[in-house]
Amino acid sequence: MRSAVDRATTLLGDSYRHVFGSRSQPLHSRTPLRVERETRPGIVPFTRILSPTHRFHCITRSRSEHALKSVHLNGREVDLLTLNFWTPQIESLETRVRGVLNLIPSLRNALRPVNKLLPEIISSIARYYAQDGLISYQIIPLTHVSRYWRNVIISTPDHWTSISAESSGKLVGLSLERALTAPLDIRFNMHRFREDNWFLDLLRPKIQNAGSLTVLFPQGVEDIATAFPDFTRSMPNLRSLKIVKGAGPDWDRSVDPFGPSACSLRCLTLVQIPLYPSFLTLRTLTTLYLGDAQFHLHLDTLLDFLEKNHSLQSVALKVSFVEPSLCSSQRRSPIRNRLQHLTISCIRAIEVQTLISNIALQRGAHLEIIDRGWNAGLNEILTGISTAHLSNLLSPTSIEYETYLRRIRLSGPDGGFSYRSFTKDPFVGFPLLPLANVREFRLINHELSETPRLSPITHYLSFFPSLKTLAVECETNTPYLSTLLLNPPSSPSLTTLAFFNCGLSESFMEELTRFASDRKNTTSSRLHRVVIVDSGGKFPSAASIDALEKHVPIVDVRRGKKLPTDLT
Repeated sequence: MRSAVDRATTLLGDSYRHVFGSRSQPLHSRTPLRVERETRPGIVPFTRILSPTHRFHCITRSRSEHALKSVHLNGREVDLLTLNFWTPQIESLETRVRGVLNLIPSLRNALRPVNKLLPEIISSIARYYAQDGLISYQIIPLTHVSRYWRNVIISTPDHWTSISAESSGKLVGLSLERALTAPLDIRFNMHRFREDNWFLDLLRPKIQNAGSLTVLFPQGVEDIATAFPDFTRSMPNLRSLKIVKGAGPDWDRSVDPFGPSACSLRCLTLVQIPLYPSFLTLRTLTTLYLGDAQFHLHLDTLLDFLEKNHSLQSVALKVSFVEPSLCSSQRRSPIRNRLQHLTISCIRAIEVQTLISNIALQRGAHLEIIDRGWNAGLNEILTGISTAHLSNLLSPTSIEYETYLRRIRLSGPDGGFSYRSFTKDPFVGFPLLPLANVREFRLINHELSETPRLSPITHYLSFFPSLKTLAVECETNTPYLSTLLLNPPSSPSLTTLAFFNCGLSESFMEELTRFASDRKNTTSSRLHRVVIVDSGGKFPSAASIDALEKHVPIVDVRRGKKLPTDLT
């Protein structure tokens, strides 16, 4: 027990030396205190003048009636009544010191470069982090970076506008609270609604803030009417609507669940959903996707609807008329429009011909045709269509060929044309424009087989005598790419090579280095630039890159999600 008292008094001397001792004497010099005790009433008990954390080691009044009379600090005798006067000040000082010590980690963290970023940059990082749209649960890890990041992300309403029924109820409620009055992007799966309506219960107080609504797999008109009883008035600020029909019978086309007017929509996507009369009154659309395998409206009704939406810029039509008579137009001239992109996807060739002949595209627009049928006369029809549309395109300067999708895309300064076939290789079978002016060719192959269904790469290059840039996105073995280097005369003007997710082997890098070395002595065909991009960081060795840099002025190796657009 005496040893505990000695330890406590020694600690007391360290603490009070700041008040009564010399500043030149270090605190760690623990000079023993001479303590005088007496048992008189009114003397301050020993336990009252010590810090609360040290009272555990003290002798309480119930255990002993002894109390301190005075102490000697640095040769000076101090009455404990004086010390008792300073006790509250010292305790307050200790509290402030602890607060400062607790603040030091936050201050040190605030001085780091990552916490000097502008809030706008942090918001951009959050959008980049959520690749497929800013979803609340995807950005929660970013709030753990620091207190500054957390405050920025939480205080920005736009970060919490994505509301999905797939999220937990707690996260949905938190997102609705933090979004304040920002337009909401709501994604709603009707399967969840049939099991539990908790999502709609949380959403109804904020439904007037809906800016975008996606409804997946409703089985009928009743599902829409039950979930949104007053569709138009409940969402006055709705700008984007997407509805994808679920399994089940066709919807009742005589009952319009969207009311007399479908708000001021900008974007409308209907998949196997009828084009109801409320939609036909729209005049504010900029984007339209219409997919209906049982299209009941007349072609002229559809054309009038497109023409009256003067701001339309992108239209995708994937329709099949239920009767051939509905596909005959009585119009004398094509509709006027400002379309920048038109996609036609039909099974019957006559529908493709009728739709495109009644929609005249302006200069610079892009036309895409998707062939989903096996019509013998489709090639002849498409030949006339492509010639009429691409007369403004003159000669394409860039071509992109996606082998997996069987799609070829031609583009130039005055417009573009894409053709996709489900039944044949469009590059070989579809008639193309003169390709003498093509400067860039992108070959995109995502077939994972060891032997991709591709012609040798030199076969494609033979179409482009003036080719300067070749870009390859190929998830297959590099021996296929080696055919490019085995026949250099096929591309004498080639100056830029780009590879994305190609998994270039060391043997290919050696072949590429020899290829560049052979061309180095020829000024007209010298290789000026090689770009290697990989999303997973699977790069060639540093030695092989260094060897290539001796013969190529620019070797760009980076990690990314796609190739640069400015290769040429």
